[in-house]
Amino acid sequence: MIRRLAQALLAPLVAAAITLAPAPASAAPNDEEVEVLVQTVLEASYKEGKYKEALDTLNLAKQACAKKTACSTKVRAKLYVALGTVLAGGMKKPADAKAAFATAIKEDPTIALFPEFTSPEIEKAWSEARSGGASSGGSPDTKDPKAAAGASGGSKKLKVTYDGQAPARGWRTGEGSFYYEQAIQAEKAREWLDCATYGRASYEAEDRTSTLFLVAGCEARAGLWVEALADYEATVEAASRKNIRQMSAQAQRRADELRAKIPKIVVQKPANATDLKIRLNGATLSEDQLGAEIPVNPGERTVVATGKVNGAEQSFEQTVNVAEGETATVEVKLVPKGKAIDRALVKCMQDAQTQDQFDDCIAKSRKLPLNLKFGLEFSAYHDSDKVDVVSPTVFFNVENPTSGWGFGGSFLVDVVTAASTDIVATASPRWTEQRYVPALGGHKKFGDVDVNLHAAMSIEPDYLATSVGTTVAIDLKQKTVTPSLSYDFSYDIAGRSGTSYEVFSRRIQRHALDLASSFVLDKSSILTTNFSAVIESGDSSKPYRYIPTFSPDIAPRVLPGQSLATVNFYRNPERILEQLPLSRQRFALAARYAHRFSASTLRAEERLYADSWGLKATTTDLRYLFDVGKNVRIWPHFRFHAQTGAAFWQLAYVAERTPTGLQVPALRTGDRELGPLLGVTGGLGTRIAFGENKNWGLIASGDVIYTRFLNTLFILQRFGYFGALTLEVDVE
Repeated sequence: MIRRLAQALLAPLVAAAITLAPAPASAAPNDEEVEVLVQTVLEASYKEGKYKEALDTLNLAKQACAKKTACSTKVRAKLYVALGTVLAGGMKKPADAKAAFATAIKEDPTIALFPEFTSPEIEKAWSEARSGGASSGGSPDTKDPKAAAGASGGSKKLKVTYDGQAPARGWRTGEGSFYYEQAIQAEKAREWLDCATYGRASYEAEDRTSTLFLVAGCEARAGLWVEALADYEATVEAASRKNIRQMSAQAQRRADELRAKIPKIVVQKPANATDLKIRLNGATLSEDQLGAEIPVNPGERTVVATGKVNGAEQSFEQTVNVAEGETATVEVKLVPKGKAIDRALVKCMQDAQTQDQFDDCIAKSRKLPLNLKFGLEFSAYHDSDKVDVVSPTVFFNVENPTSGWGFGGSFLVDVVTAASTDIVATASPRWTEQRYVPALGGHKKFGDVDVNLHAAMSIEPDYLATSVGTTVAIDLKQKTVTPSLSYDFSYDIAGRSGTSYEVFSRRIQRHALDLASSFVLDKSSILTTNFSAVIESGDSSKPYRYIPTFSPDIAPRVLPGQSLATVNFYRNPERILEQLPLSRQRFALAARYAHRFSASTLRAEERLYADSWGLKATTTDLRYLFDVGKNVRIWPHFRFHAQTGAAFWQLAYVAERTPTGLQVPALRTGDRELGPLLGVTGGLGTRIAFGENKNWGLIASGDVIYTRFLNTLFILQRFGYFGALTLEVDVE
């Protein structure tokens, strides 16, 4: 039981040490090197006015993407945007810049300018390159963030312009009637952006409510749902004011339909950042927009952020694809800006005579990006039943975020010393033994699917346990829903200390299935649900545990908490070994909720349990974590546990003497953890971050565990004390 208790208390700490977090999917081979060159060229050569050097280096990077499979379309597009930026902003070659921008848009229609490297010349060349594309509803323009943000406002050029024609019948202005007719023609041709643009021009010339209604309809079909919603709402207001009831009702209905469909993005700002600037599709977000739901048009949207952490400039960029009705959360995590230019790499690329030599330069410069986390922990347990456990642990975790793989492991040692009432009752001396628990695990990310494999052992003088398992998880709905399926197989051998397993052993097998799913409820709340089933077969009876039995006339008079001396006086003289059922099916249903406040986090967990032995239990666990300044976190901990006893549990087992011998119950146990009980745990914990980069952490926690046994011999309560001290470090 003590081992189980210590293991339960240690499990969250060890699991946290070897948990292998999902990583992003792998990109094209040269993506990382080209992105580093692009970023560092802009931040170094271009910013310092060395435009020729910047252009030469970017042309070398262009050669790195010469093969279609060498770079992804997004990185290739980013490279051409950088070329256009240098050509327009530095070299003053707008025609060449326009051509570079046009190539970038062709590679990735969702690409945008670098917000920190813009100028009127750059924006002019960009606008001209952007306006040169097609304009039908299915074109890249409808998916472009800039177009989506402003196409209906007139940023798209008119293909045909007003040339002084007279107004049509019923119109006050010739310009209004001319552009309205062009909008109707575009609508019939299903060229939705042209329809919206011409309709907007007509409305600005002559504010007819029917024209605004037409603009909103074309915007909706072009995928400009946010703009369409605003125009439908304006139509409702204008039509109501003019008493055009049918149009008002129709516009209101379409507005309601759009409002339910429009996706949203929640941008969460980082803590401890100064000079923070966050842009969504190139538009700067205000402070009150951060953390709130921002309506956006469907498709890919890019969040770019810059700021300082501890005085060092850092940046962030992430693209999300939001579909109808979805809400995507982007957590801004600033990282150091681009690395310094690798001059040796540039020189190698300049000297390369063939494409193979050029590729060799990149291969030689490529470094394996690894994040390493390791640490050690020392924990100890003591209780009022004279049981002591000391457990040192070491752990490590290696993660490659670029390629999406990682592995980790831990090694725990338990030193258990016991002289409990149960041991004294069997006339056994105080004993000490060691348990060794090695564990290894690894994972690989395949797109949105993460596959994990893990294995562990537990080695004791009289018990050998082995387990292997796998977990498959998949990210859905912009990582707001992550279901997972786990399977574990365990094979244990139970024996007697000092006796060979060949002489005495029992085999126990377990099959465990776990179904779980996590849900991002909103910008600060996560819910995780879990159902587990364990099928166990084998004899798990303890070969050292003897059960006191009583005659039929004595058993009813035995009271809970009866002393050892009294029990020995009234018990039968025979020593009867424990006997448990040879199979067990366990089932558990659990839910965990976490909510982040401005400077604190609430974690609540509830678990319901039942098994085929008739034992039923409920466990509630609460933690409330407070941030004390930037580097210190403290939390109180509360846990409540209640359970019924197993169906075969008895306070006093009856053994009758018959002519054929002593008749004892077929199932019997002295393990009070299988009896009815209540448990309350309370404690405190703290984590202190330190080091130059705050990548060292010291965690200290302590708990007091009170257990009330409701129907057991010898003792009715137990006080336990558990403490742990952990030192961990993250290295990138």
